[in-house]
Order: sequence, then C-alpha cells, then structure tokens
Amino acid sequence: MKRNFQFFIISFFIFCLQTKAQQSNDSTLIAHFKTIGGVIGWGNSISKNTDYQTYYLIADYSQSFKAPKKKDFVAWYAEPQFNFVKAGSTPKGGIDYEFGLNLGIRNYVKINDGFYFYQMLGSGPHYISAEVGRQANGFIFSDNLAIGTFLRLTKKNLFLNFQYVQRHISNAGLKDPNGGVNSYNFVIGLSRLKQLQFSGQLQQ
Repeated sequence: MKRNFQFFIISFFIFCLQTKAQQSNDSTLIAHFKTIGGVIGWGNSISKNTDYQTYYLIADYSQSFKAPKKKDFVAWYAEPQFNFVKAGSTPKGGIDYEFGLNLGIRNYVKINDGFYFYQMLGSGPHYISAEVGRQANGFIFSDNLAIGTFLRLTKKNLFLNFQYVQRHISNAGLKDPNGGVNSYNFVIGLSRLKQLQFSGQLQQ
C-alpha cells in the first residue's frame, strides 16, 4: 500500500512538471490584446464655407473583448482628448478648444507579429468653444470612422500608431444651428502592447 502511494506521488509530480514544461515551450499561447499610448494630429473641415481646423492631443487605450484566437479580432477603445481649434471666428492670434471622450470598437487584423491593421467606429460627448456659422458651440457629439495601423518599433512591444479619420460633429438637434462639421484628420503616436493572461492557441 505504501509503495503504491509513493508510486502515485512520484507519477503525479512528473506529470505536473511535464505539463508545465509543455506550456512554457508552446510559442502559440496568446493573451488579451491591450494597448495604451497617445497620438497627436491635425484635421481640416470639408464642410462648405466652414473654416475649422483641429489640432489633436489624444490618449489612446484599447483592449480585446477576449483573448484573440484568430488573426482578426474585435476590441473596444477609449480616447479622452483635449484639442486646440482654429476657426473662422477665432480672434486673430487667439485659439479655441474642444474636449471630450470617444468610445467605440476596433476590428484588428494581424498581418504579422510586427504589423496590425485596424478599422474603428466610435462616438462620444464633446464640448467646443468656437462659434461656427453652421454649428452652435457648446455640447456636441463627435462621430468617427477610421482606419489605422500598428507598426512595431522595438522588441519591447512599442508600436507606431497611425490613423486616418473621417469625423462629424453635431449636437443631435439640441441647439440651433446644427448643420454639423465634417472633416478629414490624420493622427500619429506611440502605443505599448501589453498582455494580460494566457489563453488558448492562435488559429488561422
């Protein structure tokens, strides 16, 4: 009986060591996709007879809903921001501003370990100080449709983050006028990729 018990203990110990070694050697184990960083950029109005230029200062955070098991996966993102604005009504030598928070989803596609492509769609509450002929100042919504890329710069998971953004701001009819301002925008910055926990194997 005692010998059988000793044999069981030894066998169980060897099994645990083998399992741990197999997990540590499995390079396909993956984790939640989590990025944190910031971007700066510039945008210009494409709305008729509207002078509205935006200079962006944005913090950027995203995290996958679950550990990715395919090369394409979905994440949520948050972008708190404070932006400087130069509009047609801005006094000479002066500057207006806007601030707010954008929330939404991103669909990432992993091209390889050093390059990710993504599409993003989001919206959020903002405040603008500039007086624009077609859009009342004060509380507005910022709606964004964008494409972007993550390009690895270092082995420590530092990535270059670039976005092209189509943007629309308006206040959903809460105050007149509410013609809205559409703009094209380019932002660029740095993000660090962090991992949370191991889960599963990557599939094609």
